[in-house]
Amino acid sequence: MPKACFNALLAGAVLALAMPAHAELTFSDPWLRAVPPVSPTMAGYATLNNTGEDTVIITGVSTPVAGHTMLHDVETAADGSRRMVHLHHLAIPAGESLVLAPGNRHLMLMKLTQVPAPGDSVEVCFHLNGGRDACAAFPVKRASQSDG
Repeated sequence: MPKACFNALLAGAVLALAMPAHAELTFSDPWLRAVPPVSPTMAGYATLNNTGEDTVIITGVSTPVAGHTMLHDVETAADGSRRMVHLHHLAIPAGESLVLAPGNRHLMLMKLTQVPAPGDSVEVCFHLNGGRDACAAFPVKRASQSDG
Protein backbone atom coordinates (compact mmCIF):
# COMPACT_ATOMS: atom_id res chain seq x y z
CA MET A 1 0.00 0.00 0.00
CA PRO A 2 2.72 2.56 0.78
CA LYS A 3 4.29 1.94 -2.64
CA ALA A 4 0.92 2.57 -4.33
CA CYS A 5 0.52 5.87 -2.45
CA PHE A 6 4.07 6.90 -3.40
CA ASN A 7 3.41 6.05 -7.06
CA ALA A 8 0.17 8.07 -7.04
CA LEU A 9 1.93 11.06 -5.50
CA LEU A 10 4.79 10.78 -7.97
CA ALA A 11 2.37 10.58 -10.91
CA GLY A 12 0.52 13.67 -9.64
CA ALA A 13 3.77 15.60 -9.28
CA VAL A 14 4.89 14.65 -12.80
CA LEU A 15 1.52 15.74 -14.23
CA ALA A 16 1.67 19.03 -12.36
CA LEU A 17 5.14 19.76 -13.72
CA ALA A 18 4.15 18.71 -17.23
CA MET A 19 1.15 21.05 -17.37
CA PRO A 20 1.86 24.26 -19.25
CA ALA A 21 1.94 27.56 -17.42
CA HIS A 22 -1.46 29.20 -17.56
CA ALA A 23 -2.64 32.61 -18.50
CA GLU A 24 -3.83 35.07 -15.86
CA LEU A 25 -6.21 37.95 -16.52
CA THR A 26 -6.21 40.96 -14.20
CA PHE A 27 -7.99 44.30 -14.48
CA SER A 28 -6.85 47.91 -14.16
CA ASP A 29 -9.27 50.82 -13.80
CA PRO A 30 -12.52 48.97 -14.58
CA TRP A 31 -15.66 51.10 -14.76
CA LEU A 32 -19.16 51.27 -16.21
CA ARG A 33 -20.54 54.48 -17.70
CA ALA A 34 -23.57 55.70 -15.72
CA VAL A 35 -26.78 55.93 -17.75
CA PRO A 36 -30.31 57.24 -17.12
CA PRO A 37 -32.45 54.90 -14.98
CA VAL A 38 -34.59 53.88 -18.00
CA SER A 39 -31.68 52.97 -20.29
CA PRO A 40 -31.65 49.42 -21.66
CA THR A 41 -27.85 49.44 -22.22
CA MET A 42 -24.59 50.66 -20.71
CA ALA A 43 -20.92 50.46 -21.69
CA GLY A 44 -17.94 49.23 -19.71
CA TYR A 45 -14.23 49.90 -19.88
CA ALA A 46 -10.99 48.60 -18.33
CA THR A 47 -7.43 47.66 -19.11
CA LEU A 48 -7.15 43.87 -19.32
CA ASN A 49 -3.71 42.57 -18.31
CA ASN A 50 -2.38 39.12 -19.14
CA THR A 51 0.13 38.45 -16.35
CA GLY A 52 0.57 34.79 -17.31
CA GLU A 53 2.83 32.90 -19.65
CA ASP A 54 0.17 31.91 -22.22
CA THR A 55 -2.19 33.88 -24.44
CA VAL A 56 -5.54 34.66 -22.81
CA ILE A 57 -8.53 34.19 -25.09
CA ILE A 58 -11.72 35.85 -23.90
CA THR A 59 -14.71 33.97 -25.32
CA GLY A 60 -17.51 35.93 -23.69
CA VAL A 61 -18.60 38.24 -20.88
CA SER A 62 -21.50 38.22 -18.43
CA THR A 63 -22.90 40.18 -15.52
CA PRO A 64 -25.95 39.64 -13.32
CA VAL A 65 -27.42 43.07 -14.24
CA ALA A 66 -27.70 42.41 -17.99
CA GLY A 67 -29.58 39.84 -20.02
CA HIS A 68 -26.82 39.94 -22.61
CA THR A 69 -23.23 41.24 -22.54
CA MET A 70 -20.96 41.57 -25.57
CA LEU A 71 -17.52 42.75 -26.58
CA HIS A 72 -17.66 45.47 -29.23
CA ASP A 73 -15.23 47.37 -31.40
CA VAL A 74 -15.83 50.54 -33.35
CA GLU A 75 -15.30 50.37 -37.12
CA THR A 76 -14.86 53.42 -39.35
CA ALA A 77 -16.22 53.16 -42.91
CA ALA A 78 -14.68 54.84 -45.96
CA ASP A 79 -17.23 57.67 -45.68
CA GLY A 80 -16.13 58.39 -42.10
CA SER A 81 -19.23 56.93 -40.45
CA ARG A 82 -18.65 54.71 -37.43
CA ARG A 83 -20.50 51.66 -36.22
CA MET A 84 -20.13 49.08 -33.47
CA VAL A 85 -19.21 45.53 -34.42
CA HIS A 86 -19.47 42.42 -32.24
CA LEU A 87 -16.18 40.74 -31.30
CA HIS A 88 -16.60 36.99 -30.85
CA HIS A 89 -13.37 36.73 -28.88
CA LEU A 90 -10.32 38.74 -27.84
CA ALA A 91 -6.79 37.36 -27.59
CA ILE A 92 -4.24 38.95 -25.26
CA PRO A 93 -0.68 37.63 -25.64
CA ALA A 94 1.33 36.75 -22.54
CA GLY A 95 2.66 39.80 -20.73
CA GLU A 96 0.54 42.25 -22.74
CA SER A 97 -2.50 44.41 -22.03
CA LEU A 98 -5.58 45.35 -24.00
CA VAL A 99 -7.50 48.57 -23.40
CA LEU A 100 -11.29 48.78 -23.47
CA ALA A 101 -11.98 52.51 -23.81
CA PRO A 102 -14.67 54.95 -24.95
CA GLY A 103 -14.70 55.24 -28.75
CA ASN A 104 -12.76 51.98 -29.09
CA ARG A 105 -13.16 48.36 -27.99
CA HIS A 106 -15.57 48.16 -25.05
CA LEU A 107 -18.12 46.08 -23.20
CA MET A 108 -21.78 46.49 -24.04
CA LEU A 109 -24.29 45.48 -21.37
CA MET A 110 -27.69 45.02 -22.98
CA LYS A 111 -31.18 44.18 -21.75
CA LEU A 112 -30.38 45.60 -18.32
CA THR A 113 -32.40 43.87 -15.62
CA GLN A 114 -31.55 46.72 -13.27
CA VAL A 115 -29.77 49.99 -13.96
CA PRO A 116 -26.89 50.49 -11.53
CA ALA A 117 -26.45 54.05 -10.28
CA PRO A 118 -23.24 56.05 -9.91
CA GLY A 119 -21.40 54.72 -6.88
CA ASP A 120 -22.73 51.18 -7.33
CA SER A 121 -20.37 48.36 -8.21
CA VAL A 122 -21.22 45.51 -10.58
CA GLU A 123 -19.47 42.16 -10.96
CA VAL A 124 -18.44 41.48 -14.56
CA CYS A 125 -17.04 38.06 -15.50
CA PHE A 126 -14.88 37.42 -18.55
CA HIS A 127 -15.15 33.84 -19.82
CA LEU A 128 -11.81 32.41 -20.91
CA ASN A 129 -10.90 29.48 -23.10
CA GLY A 130 -10.61 26.34 -21.04
CA GLY A 131 -13.80 27.12 -19.12
CA ARG A 132 -12.30 29.49 -16.55
CA ASP A 133 -13.67 32.91 -15.58
CA ALA A 134 -11.93 36.09 -14.48
CA CYS A 135 -14.26 38.45 -12.61
CA ALA A 136 -13.91 41.97 -11.28
CA ALA A 137 -16.02 44.65 -9.64
CA PHE A 138 -16.76 47.48 -12.09
CA PRO A 139 -17.77 50.71 -10.31
CA VAL A 140 -20.40 52.85 -12.02
CA LYS A 141 -19.11 56.36 -12.78
CA ARG A 142 -20.33 59.42 -14.57
CA ALA A 143 -18.25 60.04 -17.70
CA SER A 144 -15.97 63.03 -17.71
CA GLN A 145 -15.64 65.16 -20.83
CA SER A 146 -12.26 63.57 -21.58
CA ASP A 147 -13.82 60.07 -21.69
CA GLY A 148 -15.39 60.58 -25.11
